[in-house]
Amino acid sequence: MARLTIIVKGKKFTFSAKKGELLADALLAAGFFVERPCAGRGSCGKCRVLVKGALSKLEEPEQSQLTGEDLKKGFRLACQARILGDATVTLPEEAVVTDKIFSGQLPVDKLSGPFGIAFDLGTTTVAAFLVTLRDNIIHRGHAVLNQQSVFGAEVISRMEAAFHGRSAELQKLARSSLEQAAMGLGLSEKQLQELNCALVVGNSVMHHLFLGLPVNSLLKLPFQPTDKKPRIERLKILGREIELRIPPLLGGFVGSDTLACLLYLGFAGKQKPVAAVDLGTNGEVMVSNGSQIAVASTAAGPAFEGVNIECGMRAGPGAVSAVRRGKGGKLDYEVIGGGSPRGLSGSGLLSLVNLLRREGMINASGKLAGGRFEITDRIFLSQADVREVQKAKAAVRAAFEVLLEQLALKPADLDELLLTGSFGARIDINDALELGLVPGVKRSRVRVMANSAGMGAGMMLADEAFAFAATLAQSVRHIELYADRGFMDKFIAHMKL
Repeated sequence: MARLTIIVKGKKFTFSAKKGELLADALLAAGFFVERPCAGRGSCGKCRVLVKGALSKLEEPEQSQLTGEDLKKGFRLACQARILGDATVTLPEEAVVTDKIFSGQLPVDKLSGPFGIAFDLGTTTVAAFLVTLRDNIIHRGHAVLNQQSVFGAEVISRMEAAFHGRSAELQKLARSSLEQAAMGLGLSEKQLQELNCALVVGNSVMHHLFLGLPVNSLLKLPFQPTDKKPRIERLKILGREIELRIPPLLGGFVGSDTLACLLYLGFAGKQKPVAAVDLGTNGEVMVSNGSQIAVASTAAGPAFEGVNIECGMRAGPGAVSAVRRGKGGKLDYEVIGGGSPRGLSGSGLLSLVNLLRREGMINASGKLAGGRFEITDRIFLSQADVREVQKAKAAVRAAFEVLLEQLALKPADLDELLLTGSFGARIDINDALELGLVPGVKRSRVRVMANSAGMGAGMMLADEAFAFAATLAQSVRHIELYADRGFMDKFIAHMKL
């Protein structure tokens, strides 16, 4: 065994670690969260930590991801370095939170219960919403990163980890994320005694990993969940054991978060054709012709969350959220929180790609002139980044096309098109329309709505809404994109910019 000292914000913690163990696994076992969006392949460089002590020699991914100056200072990639003896690790002091949009938050300190908490367990972001049960009003929201990202940014890598015996760890990380999100709601000790129940929504994979259900059936054709039924269970959170409600899944990878969106967006009551897309790591597309609702999930990939982008980051402080040409041809950009830019968020990435497309620096096939575009001396757009955008955009648009065909609709028939989700709430509508991410409708028909899944989850804390949602789930038509013969042709066609 080796002695592992971990330093966080100046505080030291000491643990025992197995010799030969990956540094990232040792940190996880000790309860410390270090992101690994690439699932430990060493291709993202996000798990860099400062280390002194006996470690394995540099691996090839470290040599490509870390600069000479980084190596001189002692930085290593936690997913590549192995512990050979005593070592000291200094973790970055960045808070593991997101800049998710919560508008209209109300004061909490003077509220009285009973309370409920609605959770949106997203692949990337876990959000908690505080609800007063007597009137079903949502007062506050707080979000953190899903700690399961130590096993990768997307659902496939997490399912593979669960399949290979890491299910208990993934379940623990999901519940830890819920706890962290709930702590940010700011309930007092007295208010905690009035916390009565909670509800969790999420896609089918998050649902299974949270409950500890086997994911085998989601890994192979026909990609169906083990269990879709609604559940009433118990949850221990914030020192209390309370009732936990889990709404039904819709099928395949379309989970209860999409059901919550349909509820909040009022799809069941709309008499005209409408569509919506919950844009995040996955893209859930919803279309109604006024009588029938169809849904599908498409693997948009994590590009919209700033992952797999060379200078990408999530929509937090320092992230570029929009790019435009200013006076004299100068490149102007908006930075979340102000100050110097640190990287490109999903909306900033889409904004930049659309700007360069309009200026002819990116052609219709996605080729970037020169293969690289410098934004600042440290931030750039690469050809590989453009390809990530093309794939994500094509997947979402092709899903829209399939659902419209299934319901005998054309884009011009849509009375309303709604964009929601972590990425959807920040996107510039013009960018989405001009790049072809969504069907071509009049701009006046497109609206952006933040946190639809979380708001719908809050609604379902009411008995009547929970029962209605369960009934609604039975009537929604789930479309399997892999089984649609035209999906791949549509995907290829919409790779064009």
